[in-house]
Amino acid sequence: MEQFLIISHILCGGTVLLLGLVQMFNRKGGANHITIGRVYVGAMWWICLSAWGIILFYRFSAFLMVIAVLTFHASFVGVRVLKRRKTGGEKWYDWAVAIVTSIFGIGIIIYGVNLYFTSSNTVLAFLCGLFGFFTLSNGFQDLKFFNQKPEVEKGWWLKQHIGAMGGSYIAAVTAFAVQNPNIFLPGSSYQWLLWILPAAIGSPIISMMSKKWMRKSNGLLAKGNEYINEGAK
Repeated sequence: MEQFLIISHILCGGTVLLLGLVQMFNRKGGANHITIGRVYVGAMWWICLSAWGIILFYRFSAFLMVIAVLTFHASFVGVRVLKRRKTGGEKWYDWAVAIVTSIFGIGIIIYGVNLYFTSSNTVLAFLCGLFGFFTLSNGFQDLKFFNQKPEVEKGWWLKQHIGAMGGSYIAAVTAFAVQNPNIFLPGSSYQWLLWILPAAIGSPIISMMSKKWMRKSNGLLAKGNEYINEGAK
């Protein structure tokens, strides 16, 4: 079982890395984008599930457990936001994922603080605090959104979709980098930077892509409204 989990985890990880790159250049909303996206999400969810299996039964790591939760949350929200924009409401499992994600975020922050005062591994303590903050923030933002029902800009779901799916891809790249540090920073004492660099590089790219597609979406919507108004006249 351990070998199965590890091998399937690696295969799905390679699939995600490849398909995520393809999706960046794929036409958004087309049949290929949707099909590849479904395979990507399925592989991503198995990565998280197999990681949990390995962590719980063979190689326990509280930190990696939270990373798996954060990764699942990102890909889950990326899918669900496409459904929620159509139905206009959240399901119980949207709330459940947000609550569980927030709890794990709080837990790993507490774990990091404990490490800082009881261990010499200050780097891990820092990473626990950093990723704990992101995990808690993501879950809390979902809960706040569900509860307050704020007014949102046109195409808000597209922005959340791109941000969430992009975040899940950053997580996959980060996992690959930290598991193979000698490929990127051989023999360096700064290999811990591999936990941070993918997000530092990828986040601005995702932000630019999100703004680009938001402008394009709003432009198409405006043209459609003009066409409808002209027809009404």
